[in-house]
Amino acid sequence: MKKLYILLVVGASLMMSACSDFLDREPLTTPNSETFLSNASAVNNYINGLYIALPSFGTYDMGVRGEEKNSDNIVAEVYDKRLNGELQENGGGSTEWQKGYQNLRNVNYFFEYYKVPETEETKDVLSMKGEAYFFRAYWHFYLLTRFGSIPVMDSFWDRNATVGGLQIPPRDRSAVAQFILDDLNTAKELLHPRSQYKGLRVCKEAAIIMAMRVALYEGTWEKYHKGTDFAAAEDKSADLLGQVLTLGDELFGMGLTLNTKATDKSAVNIEDAYAHVFNSKDLSDMTEVVFWKKYSIADGVIHNLSSNLGAGYVDNSGPAGLSQSLVDNYLNADGTPIDPADGIFKDFNLTFKGRDGRLLATVMHSNCKFKSTSPESKSKAMLVEEYSEENKSVVRPPYLTEGGPARNATGYHIRMSIDTTYVSGQGETSLPMIRYAEALLAYAEAAEELGKCTPAVLEKTLKPLRERAGVTYADPSEIDPNFTDFGYAISANLQEIRRERRAELALQGFRLDDLMRWRAHKLIQGKRGTGAYFGTDGVLYKAFDPKSAADLKTILTTDGWLDPQKELLPRGYQFDSNRDYLLPVPPSEISLNHELKQNPGWQRK
Repeated sequence: MKKLYILLVVGASLMMSACSDFLDREPLTTPNSETFLSNASAVNNYINGLYIALPSFGTYDMGVRGEEKNSDNIVAEVYDKRLNGELQENGGGSTEWQKGYQNLRNVNYFFEYYKVPETEETKDVLSMKGEAYFFRAYWHFYLLTRFGSIPVMDSFWDRNATVGGLQIPPRDRSAVAQFILDDLNTAKELLHPRSQYKGLRVCKEAAIIMAMRVALYEGTWEKYHKGTDFAAAEDKSADLLGQVLTLGDELFGMGLTLNTKATDKSAVNIEDAYAHVFNSKDLSDMTEVVFWKKYSIADGVIHNLSSNLGAGYVDNSGPAGLSQSLVDNYLNADGTPIDPADGIFKDFNLTFKGRDGRLLATVMHSNCKFKSTSPESKSKAMLVEEYSEENKSVVRPPYLTEGGPARNATGYHIRMSIDTTYVSGQGETSLPMIRYAEALLAYAEAAEELGKCTPAVLEKTLKPLRERAGVTYADPSEIDPNFTDFGYAISANLQEIRRERRAELALQGFRLDDLMRWRAHKLIQGKRGTGAYFGTDGVLYKAFDPKSAADLKTILTTDGWLDPQKELLPRGYQFDSNRDYLLPVPPSEISLNHELKQNPGWQRK
């Protein structure tokens, strides 16, 4: 019966469509709708089905790990069309709109038909009800980040399946954000703590961190977009950022800790404590990870990420690589920033020497093991040094000569989530979805935006993150002239908070949202990502067989750095800062719901 209910939910989600299709939809066929969700077992089975739509590692693709080609963290030959201003009003946001509202309909079906008698509402049942509130908040936030002001689906809209009933006005983005925060507050009061399910289900701590994410996003969006066409009707940034601090103060008393070398008995190298958050199979005892997805061959839930990483994939749709700007973001281990113009970084090996452990855990570098063709074979190590007949059978340089998605475009492969058993095929490495580290970063950023970021705040937030990565911590005091230029001045504190956020959350799906809420179009317009140095005098070039090195089909900058998008984007990305911060509302939805308005810049004359 359990499998039956889950299949019904999955089947329904595949058949459901956005509000423009309500009038054509067949009646719900879930048996006994009026009594379907009247006991704990049915509630459990239905809520389990809602987890399926959350981000995951793909069965065939990179999933979350390859998502950030929509930002400056990954350089891909199949580039992101939004960054290049190529989206069209018709189709530009249809998939996202449909996905968001489909999933909201699934959640609101639960609220519509939830009939568990009050006498049978155990703590477990109430916690599952809290999970439903979490999911409703999650999918509204998904839509908010893409479309801004939207109609809030706070009830089961099938009751409104007439043209008149679907004339639902959007709420201003501030009101949408507050609705989300209210749902998360309700969820927080109902949910079990992490300890109940060891992070395998949404928990109280996850709801708090999610609320911090939402309040930080909207608070900074309203601050940096104030006075533009993307602004909220009323600037409530101070209130929202204040909520981040209030939530953080509550969270800090709940006993969460980072995974560190002191607590991780298997950590040996500087990068291990951070790496183990992403390359472990079981995160039950790692309280830093408050919500995670388990993969298990025994349970029949597996992913293909291990095979893809072993094959060198960064983006499964074509050649790609991690960007030089991401690599340059990481500090030296002594806490000082690098100077990207320093000639030592033409040497691939020296690029990683004495650096932040998170760089080592995120990006493949010399002597990293990562390649296996069968469970019995030993992994190969990546090596970047002069080619020799002796080393060619046991080591390989970056996969610059492969075909299709296996060809690396920048010289920088992904190391994060590498299966340390080096068995390709059925992947079992877990997927952390919500982490305590995110809360530390959100708290620090909100405090600085409010002028409340004291040294004590940074010592509570940035310091433990840096020290976990083997980086000496010191209070920020000076602006790094080589740091990312956002097109407006930021404080030394905020510079280091943003640096830390990029380092800690790299390849986890945060970067695009950060660029959008910070109004960071200067990082995108006219820019394209580059890769490692590949001049003929460099160690990376010399790592290839001299017989074939001269035939490598690489595209370089004038001074010898890999520039894979040079011919594709000769003028760099053409992001339209008057339009592309939000996706277009599907015209079909506007035709049906006349209360909707098109987002700025998408109205075509």
